[in-house]
Amino acid sequence: MIFVVPAADAADSAAFTTTLGTPKVVPIPAQSGVHWYANDSTFPYLPDAQHRKHITFWVDGINFRSTGDSLETMDNPSPSTAVLDKGASGTWDGDGVWLEQAVRDPSDSSGKIYGFYHAENHTFSGVWNSDERHATGLAVSTDDGVTWTKKGMIIGNAPVNTPSTGGNEVNTVFWDPVNKRWLGIGGGSGYTSSDPDAAPGTWKGWDGSAFTVHFPTTTTNWTLPALPGLDKNMSGGMVTWNTYLKRFVIVYQNNGDRTHVYAKTSSDGVHWDATRRTLLTVTSPQTIGYAQIDGDSSNESGQDATLVYEQWPSTTGRDRDMMERPIHFALSTTSGSATATPSG
Repeated sequence: MIFVVPAADAADSAAFTTTLGTPKVVPIPAQSGVHWYANDSTFPYLPDAQHRKHITFWVDGINFRSTGDSLETMDNPSPSTAVLDKGASGTWDGDGVWLEQAVRDPSDSSGKIYGFYHAENHTFSGVWNSDERHATGLAVSTDDGVTWTKKGMIIGNAPVNTPSTGGNEVNTVFWDPVNKRWLGIGGGSGYTSSDPDAAPGTWKGWDGSAFTVHFPTTTTNWTLPALPGLDKNMSGGMVTWNTYLKRFVIVYQNNGDRTHVYAKTSSDGVHWDATRRTLLTVTSPQTIGYAQIDGDSSNESGQDATLVYEQWPSTTGRDRDMMERPIHFALSTTSGSATATPSG
């Protein structure tokens, strides 16, 4: 099957402004394994199955789970050991897994959770190397993230023996309820699966006009064009559905730029605004990374939400500080860049 997506109306873009509140450092549970680098990527945040508390994951090559009333009131990890671990040495996820997104079954909001994780392999011809091959894997949990079953690679490439950094992957995966499909974005490129279970072998990449490129591929690297409105210079990129704007919102940075966070919106998750909006700018010596917007979950937010990101240098004795700031969206009658107060 080839997924052909009609072009979006350029006038469909949303004009809005944003206002940021005062930044706060998020306390990280001081338990061995999670207190130094966490979080080393974007990460999941979602209500538990009973909608009484929230679940989050501390992510740095292995993944720990906490529950609490909010991101800043998380308990020590439970269980105390990693709930999602790296694979066997030398395999495609043998040198670390980073759970970046956790989405409940679209047909059952209290049912199983689909977890999409960044994977790394640093082993070439049996020897560990600092170069790294990237891919994206799928894991499924039926007990609120306490245990996970790996289903395999959904986006990735054939293994290579010579040290080389690269590989296809996605930074974010989200459910498109209109077209009943999964969408993923990585490095500006797009991927989709119409399988409700997002199973390996059902994913296709964007070729510039349609989703036709089968993944995982048997090539060592596949260069895909960016989705309309996005570009290949994007670093990261976390997508949430905004119930106030009634659009998908992607927050991202550009490669080599550690001082700005940008945003674009889309009505269909494929065609994105031509003009970026600046959400946050910091000044030296501060640098930032791994930005995401959390509402009731990291998959959905509203007019008032929270911008979460990592910031250096640390003020807590950890490698970095996790920061959160209230973010308020307001629709406007004119387009242009969003406004934001500087970090400080």
